[in-house]
Amino acid sequence: MILNLHGLNGSAHNTNYKLLLELYAEDSLISPQIDYAVTSPEQILKDLQKYKKIDYIVGSSFGGFFAYILSNMCSLPCILVNPCIPPDRYISSLVEEYAFTDQLVSLMAQYASNPQPVYMILGMEDEVLSSVYTEQMVAAAKLWKISGRHSLSGNQQFYSVFREAVEEIEIQL
Repeated sequence: MILNLHGLNGSAHNTNYKLLLELYAEDSLISPQIDYAVTSPEQILKDLQKYKKIDYIVGSSFGGFFAYILSNMCSLPCILVNPCIPPDRYISSLVEEYAFTDQLVSLMAQYASNPQPVYMILGMEDEVLSSVYTEQMVAAAKLWKISGRHSLSGNQQFYSVFREAVEEIEIQL
């Protein structure tokens, strides 16, 4: 099973989900719709831990933060696409009066020290998050730097690299 986590204000049927559908049967994918702005990070992680038999996690943007933390909590590899790491650097400009910043900081401090294999794709023209800063924060097993902005939907280079990342992670399983 593959767990796919969309970004802030995103859709469970995001670009990553659609690409995964080209590679796996739909019943092999779990892609929950999450309201990150009003649900505490601790509750989100508690809800996500209910999914069983996960082989790896895919996460984009704010979902990338949760994929990173969950992969470290559960000892699972992950594919991160323009992840929002560290989230406390960005969240105040993305969500007005976000109530859970302290939880984000705590989770990052608690779980970032036990990194599992991370395969990370960064759009180098990301206008929302700093790809340079993220690269420094996450020790990736493999990193792809591609041309592209925060949303990589429609980016053919991303589609190719995403498939390559899936192949890399499959070899490790």
